[in-house]
Amino acid sequence: MEYFWCFIAALGAGVGTGLAGLSAATVMVPILIVLCPSFAGETGAYHATAIALASDILGSAFTAGIYIRHRNIDLKRGRIMMICIICMCVAGSFAAFLVGNVVLGSFSLILCVGIGIRFLLKPDTQRENTVAKGADLNRRAVATSLFYGLTIGFGTGFVGSGGGMMMLVVFTAFLGMNRKIAVGTSTFIMTFTAIIAFVSHSLIDPAILFDDWKILILCMATESAASIASAQFANRVNGRTVGLVTGAVLTALGVIMILMKILL
Repeated sequence: MEYFWCFIAALGAGVGTGLAGLSAATVMVPILIVLCPSFAGETGAYHATAIALASDILGSAFTAGIYIRHRNIDLKRGRIMMICIICMCVAGSFAAFLVGNVVLGSFSLILCVGIGIRFLLKPDTQRENTVAKGADLNRRAVATSLFYGLTIGFGTGFVGSGGGMMMLVVFTAFLGMNRKIAVGTSTFIMTFTAIIAFVSHSLIDPAILFDDWKILILCMATESAASIASAQFANRVNGRTVGLVTGAVLTALGVIMILMKILL
């Protein structure tokens, strides 16, 4: 039964990555820590975080590849964010190991609900007048990229999140990208941050690789397949539809997980 819940967690994570560039931790970590006994111990949430990061590597890479094929990526406007996020995600990974299982697990559940409500209230953060692809960054955009890049990078390592949702908001609301280009750019960045954060988690606690390798392979394969299918869908529909679907799924999932954590 545990493998079934791991499959469901990875499936949901892949759909979220392909549709809106969400990291696997948003969906996967809450399900693993609540429904899978293997992740109920002292370091359970930390291991679940690492598995989410590993799943993000291939899921984000395949998703980014599809968006690149549709020419929906803009690294010129996203390069500062990418550098800042990569530099900070290792520090976040060390902090996650220090704070303990209870704090990290509860934070993941709250994050899932919060992101879901955000998508329901505002399905599409895209500006009415988007900035041309490859346009230069002005001073305000550079400052915005630095601030959010550093904070998102720390969160990437701490929560096991690739920072996809936050990058989506920054790229669309502050840097003027359209939604599809924002998702393509954020998933490209997530591929590299997920690698770095997963390696950091594994070096800090090598038991992840030896104790949970079967679950790790299952989750990576499932998320990759789901992200490919959902990314193909997302490139064919409007942003509002994708946002509403993503918000409804995440909100329902988060609320159910919180209730089960309280009752069980």
